Formats: sequence, structure tokens, C-alpha cells
Amino acid sequence: MKFRLHPVLIPLFLFLIMTGDISVYALLFISLLIHEAGHLIAAYATRMRVRSCIIMPYGGELVISNRQLEPRRNRLIVALGGPLATVFLLGFALWIPFPGDDQVVRIQLVLLALNLLPILPLDGGQAICALLETDGSEYRTRALLLVYSMLVLFAAILLLFCGFPHTSLYIVLAIFLLIQNISAFRFRKYEKAYTEIKLNRLT
Repeated sequence: MKFRLHPVLIPLFLFLIMTGDISVYALLFISLLIHEAGHLIAAYATRMRVRSCIIMPYGGELVISNRQLEPRRNRLIVALGGPLATVFLLGFALWIPFPGDDQVVRIQLVLLALNLLPILPLDGGQAICALLETDGSEYRTRALLLVYSMLVLFAAILLLFCGFPHTSLYIVLAIFLLIQNISAFRFRKYEKAYTEIKLNRLT
């Protein structure tokens, strides 16, 4: 399995370093790793084949072989694995006092609030996608959720600009998520065709 950081993390970390928040940088990175470890453990528990793991600003992204062919239950478990790991770390910080625990609590709350938003590609969106799908409607459901996610993100970007420059970091993150959704929507037909070819080979 390959492991890498998404390039968009570099300007985020540089921003934190320039503002003097080195401790925030370290805690955020560790929190992202633990969050993604939750996804990885869930994927291995459901026997999914993980090809690579990419750490994103909001958590991470697992590239799983034939993900769309996996049962909805397995995809739901993997989607919730990251937030559960974040909840575990949050509970640890609340239960056992240690230096900087208040900062850890704030970071976990932000990661949870962000990842549980009901939009793609966040964990909340992935979970809702798995819950709403029915046999034969997988790609239609995902396409509709992608359109919904793009509209929500576009509206969020416009609202966030009202608080610029204080909301600049959130604007960059929202734009990043919007680009991801646009890319996924553009290539949805190719993904469907590829999955159908794999399915035909398996049957």
C-alpha cells in the first residue's frame, strides 16, 4: 500500500508555520493520521483491498480496488471508521488531562464537524451515499449527491467570502472540495464503465 500527502497540505502547513502555530501543525497532522488509521482499520476489517492512502486537509482518502463492487455495509463501515477514530481521540483528550489537551479537543471537534458534513467526498457524504443506494441505483444516487455537494459548496464559498480574509483558509478548503466533486462528476461515466467491465469479468 502506498502512502502520501496531498500537495494542498503544503501551503496549509506553511501557513500554520508562518503564523507561529507549530504546535497546531503537529497536532493537526497527528490527528489526520489517527483519523485515517480509523479508515484503514475499518477497510482491513471488511477485507477491502487498499491500494493507497492519501492524507487530505480534512482527513484522508483511501483508494480501494473495486470499491463500488463492495457491499453497502462495508462502505458504510469504512466511511465511519475515520470519525470513530477522531471520537476516540476526543474522548481520550477529555478524559485524561495533559499539556495541550484543550488544543487537541478543538482540533478533533473541527475534524468531526467537517467530516460529518453530508457532502461528498467527506465521510458524512460517503455514509449517506451508501445508505441511500439501492440495487441498480448506485451511480444515479452518487451523481445526484455530487450535484448536491457542488451546489452546497458553491453557496458556502460565496458566504465565506463575506468574512474574508478571516475565512481564507475555509475558502481554500471549500474550493478544493468543489474541484474534487467536479472532477468526480466529469469522470463518473468512465468509472461506471470500468466497474461494469470488472463486474462482467467476475461473473
